[in-house]
Amino acid sequence: MYRSVRWLAVLLILTGCRQTRSEAGRDERPDLATRTGSADLEDNEASLEFEAPRLIPAIRAQINEIEDPKGATEGNLTAFKNGVGTLVNAMEADLNRVGVTDSGYFYVLSDSVMREIGGGSGDVAALPPEKARQAAAQVKRLIGIYEARMRSVPN
Repeated sequence: MYRSVRWLAVLLILTGCRQTRSEAGRDERPDLATRTGSADLEDNEASLEFEAPRLIPAIRAQINEIEDPKGATEGNLTAFKNGVGTLVNAMEADLNRVGVTDSGYFYVLSDSVMREIGGGSGDVAALPPEKARQAAAQVKRLIGIYEARMRSVPN
C-alpha cells in the first residue's frame, strides 16, 4: 500500500513540474543565429524571414557570367533563367509579406523580365546570350527596386 502511495506522489509531482513546449520559450527572445536572413530583422516578428536576400548573390554571380562572352554557356543561361524565375517569385512574396505597395514599376518590370526570358517550369526554349544580357540589365534594375522598397519598410 505504501508503494502505491509513493508512486502516486511521484507521478503527481512530475506532472505538476512538467512544462509544455509551447510555454517553454514564450518569454524568450528568438536567437538570431538560428534564423536565416539579415540581422536587421531583429525587431520584427520571429517567424518573418525574407526569401529573396539569400537568392540575390547567386543571381548577381550568374549575371557576371552571362555578361562575359565566354561565360554565356547553355548551362549558365539555363541556370540564370531558372534562378530569375525563383528570385522574382521570392521578391514578390517578400513585398506582399511586408505590405509594400507598388507604384507599378516593380510588377511591370518583373512581368517584362519573365516574358523576356520565357520563364516557367514547362518551358524548355533556349535563351540566346544577347537576350539574356538584356534580361540581366532588367534584373539588376528589378533587384534595385526591390532593395529600395524593402529599405523603406519601417522596422
